[in-house]
Amino acid sequence: MPSITELMKLFKLSSRSSAFYVSNRFVEEGYVTKDATGKLIPAPGLFSIPLLGHVRAGFATPAEDELADTVTIGEYLIGNPNASYLLTVEGDSMEDAGIQSGDMVIFERTQDYKPGDIVVALTEDGYTLKYLRKKGKTFYLEAANDRYPDIYPKEGEIVGKVSSTFRTYT
Repeated sequence: MPSITELMKLFKLSSRSSAFYVSNRFVEEGYVTKDATGKLIPAPGLFSIPLLGHVRAGFATPAEDELADTVTIGEYLIGNPNASYLLTVEGDSMEDAGIQSGDMVIFERTQDYKPGDIVVALTEDGYTLKYLRKKGKTFYLEAANDRYPDIYPKEGEIVGKVSSTFRTYT
C-alpha cells in the first residue's frame, strides 16, 4: 500500500496533510485499514466479490441472478494470513487429489497437522507436496497418483499443511 508521500505523488497533492486526509478517507470507506505501526494495509473487504448462489455441475437448473452475499477471496482461502504462503505446483503426483501441475496451493506453517492432511514436507530429497499417512508408529508421505511410490524419509520435517488450492482458466 502507498505511504503518505506516495499518496501525495499519486493524487498530485501539495501537502502531507492532504495526503493524510485522503488516507483517512480510505480507512473510513473501508478500502484500507492500518496496522499497529500506522501503515496502510488492504482491508478484508477490499477484494470481495459477489456470491450469487450455487450452480449445479450435473443437470441444469433455472438461473437466479439474486445476490446471496459477498465473499472476500483471501478470507475464504487463507485461514491464518500471517503464517500462510503460496506455492506453484510442479508435477502430477497429486493429480488424483485434484491438484494439477500449475495449480497454486496455499499452505500454512503449523504444527497442527494429522494423517490424511496434504502437507508440504522437507525430506532429504527436497520439498514435496503429499498426503501425510501413518502405519503403526511410522509416518510416511503418499502421492495421490499410483505411479509414485510412498516416501519414508530418513530425516525431514512437515513444513505446513495445505489449506486451499486454486487454478485459473485463461
